[in-house]
Order: sequence, then C-alpha cells, then structure tokens
Amino acid sequence: MGVALSVLALAVGLACGGKVPPTFYYVLNLPSPTTAAEVLDHTAVLMPIRAGRVVSQGRIVYRESPEQVGFYEYHRWAEDPPQSVGRSLLRHVRARGTFASVVPFDGRTRADFILRGELSRLEEVDHGGSVRAEVELYLELVDSDTARVVWSSSATERGAVTESAVRSVVAGMSAAANKAISRLAGQLDNHLRLSG
Repeated sequence: MGVALSVLALAVGLACGGKVPPTFYYVLNLPSPTTAAEVLDHTAVLMPIRAGRVVSQGRIVYRESPEQVGFYEYHRWAEDPPQSVGRSLLRHVRARGTFASVVPFDGRTRADFILRGELSRLEEVDHGGSVRAEVELYLELVDSDTARVVWSSSATERGAVTESAVRSVVAGMSAAANKAISRLAGQLDNHLRLSG
C-alpha cells in the first residue's frame, strides 16, 4: 500500500469540498565525498545528465505496478534531479582525482574525454514487497579524438522508505542516488587507473 494511498485519501477529502493543499518542493540531498588519491593526468568535460520522460515531469514519481506510473500532484522537484546528479558526479570524480580537470560542458573547453550519463529511474516503488525508492543511472566515457565509447556502466540502487510521507521517499531516493553515483565514480576511476 504505501505513500500513494495516503495521497489518494487526501484527494478524496478534497473532492468532498476541502481546500486545495499547498505544493511541497524537494531536492535530492547528495553529500560531498571525501577527498582521495593521486590525481590522474586526463581531462574531461561532463555533458548535462539526460533523463527519461518519466523523470523529467517535475513531479515525484511512484509505481503501483511495473506497468503503471503515477505522479504526486502536490509534491514536486524544486531542482531538476539530473542537474543535482550531475553536480554530485562532478564532486565525486574530482574528489577521487580521476581527472586533472573535469568541468561541465560549455561548448568551448577541449578535453581528453567526454562523460555522458542518463538518469533513467528515480521513483517510489509500491509493488513487490515493501515501499522503496529506486534509482537507475548510466554513465559512459567517450574518447574525444575518436568519439568511441571506451567505458560504460550502469548502477541500480534502492533506498529505504521508513515512513508514510513523501519526504521519506525523497530521502530514500537521495540515499539510492548517492550510492549509484559513488559506485559509478569508483568504477570509472578504477578503469582509468588500470588502463594507465
């Protein structure tokens, strides 16, 4: 049953003559990582993180079944989640020393590599057991000279939803997104350090 039913009860109350509830706004809480190792010589630019249509709606997403997508009408993102993920990814990669320089794409900066990513899932899942948050993030590294993808990986993570409130869903999404970003940043760093 989950958070979606609580919101449905609220909607029924409104249909009986109640006033329109306020809209609540949320951001992903993605803490900065700790600084790590020796800085590598490569440079990179990070393209804006893409997002699927479901993620791009601006509202918190929930699924009551694998086929059914719902949106919370009065619970929205104050900041576009792909932007939050992109900034966090930059912090993680910089903290690991994966690149001598890594900056957001500005159309002018020349670098050895281009980082591209997609946030394909960021949602509350209400089926298949307990209510949880799920995040799926894909990242690839492209050689600027050859335009060839030299590394790619994806991470799917779950976050706990500890109470029947949307703020708890967003906390679970934040935890899952942070794990996905950290995992992919670590895999990317390992790839470049092993490949010399």
